[in-house]
Amino acid sequence: MGAKKYIVDLSDEDRKTLEQFTSTGEQRAQENTRARILLKADDGLTDATISEHVGCHPQTVHNTRKDYTERGLAAIHRRKPDREYERKLDGN
Repeated sequence: MGAKKYIVDLSDEDRKTLEQFTSTGEQRAQENTRARILLKADDGLTDATISEHVGCHPQTVHNTRKDYTERGLAAIHRRKPDREYERKLDGN
């Protein structure tokens, strides 16, 4: 298998932020899972190992790595800030 395309390399400040984020228990479970994925990815674990430890699908790990490389720590939140929705009903 080839080298990983999306490498997670957390700074000390980002790591501290994520550790605090996961330890409080005040966030949504999905966001907490993504934060734990990033912490384990920074430790150098493979996607399969991370998915076993965290309890999610390996594709979730891949997507979280990708989102982190594109958006930074905002990747733990699901929605992108520039996302626009088209109305399905116009009120008439």
